[in-house]
Amino acid sequence: MGLLARTLPEIARALARCCAAGLPIADAFDRAADAVDEVAVDLLRACAAGLRSGAATRSALAPLLPVPGGTVLVGTIELHQELGGDLVASLAAVAEGLADRERLRLEAEVATAQARLAARIVPLAPVVSLGFLGVLAPSALAALFTTAPGLAILGVSAVLTCVALFLLRRIARAVGL
Repeated sequence: MGLLARTLPEIARALARCCAAGLPIADAFDRAADAVDEVAVDLLRACAAGLRSGAATRSALAPLLPVPGGTVLVGTIELHQELGGDLVASLAAVAEGLADRERLRLEAEVATAQARLAARIVPLAPVVSLGFLGVLAPSALAALFTTAPGLAILGVSAVLTCVALFLLRRIARAVGL
């Protein structure tokens, strides 16, 4: 689905070009299949076949609905068929909106890369630190596990690590990662 979502702006542009050339929407889907990435060819051909069979627009274009952004594209075509208007301009605007959405998704992915990396490193930091301590100062490591202050330090470290992991996961979830 991710690949199809990235291809959706180009699908909308190809449909707009075909409709601008005067093709009926079913033919536009067939021609668009020739103009876009291989991943979308079968999907577009299925939509064209559905439209030619006389099925309702929503059911004919049902293969597009699960694709993120597909509902907008299907809704645009349905709206045009019910109310008329400039389908070419509408499809071009949808294409730009979908392309902007993909750009924003990529920017969010880049912006949160540090948080995702930190979420992988934070749990390892205490273990690596204990390993270095064991190599560099084995007596300090023994004191860490056998004295009350050492156990307190380990406890506080564990709590802070859990809090950091919780916060990092919340951040990642909030931005959809």
